Amino acid sequence: MSEDKDIRLLKERRSIRSYDSRPIDDEILTKILDTARWCWSAVNRQPWKFYVIRNKELISKVAKECTTGPFAAEASVLVALVGDVDTQPNWYIQDLSFVSLQLALAAWTFGIGTCFIGNINREKVKELLSLKEKDYLLTVLPLGYPYGGIPQSRPRKSLDEIVEYLD
Repeated sequence: MSEDKDIRLLKERRSIRSYDSRPIDDEILTKILDTARWCWSAVNRQPWKFYVIRNKELISKVAKECTTGPFAAEASVLVALVGDVDTQPNWYIQDLSFVSLQLALAAWTFGIGTCFIGNINREKVKELLSLKEKDYLLTVLPLGYPYGGIPQSRPRKSLDEIVEYLD
């Protein structure tokens, strides 16, 4: 039995940390962002805003603040995922996490890679992007075409190791 292509998408997506210099077409970027906005959120509040960065100088400045992601400087585009801390219920971090995955999967369908950058100087990046005090910056996702091919899959734990059935 062959796996459904949608399941393969989920299993074959990789974190990409090296990008070639090809720009991302405006139409493709719009489709990625539009797909991401359809992500679920608590009480459908959609407490996110996407800040799209294409300016190479600004990309370089932001990437310098990405402790675990200086490779972001190579990306064609950065997308800062920002939440509204005043949204109730106050689950903006969870909602931003969900939308970051949806954006990554949407990008992958176009052959565009990304990597979640968890360790960044959020206050400095907020300053660089002229964000408000109340804005919560979850991450900056680099988007670009993979350079040097798609990394191989790393071993996964077996279901027996991670699943407990409580009957």
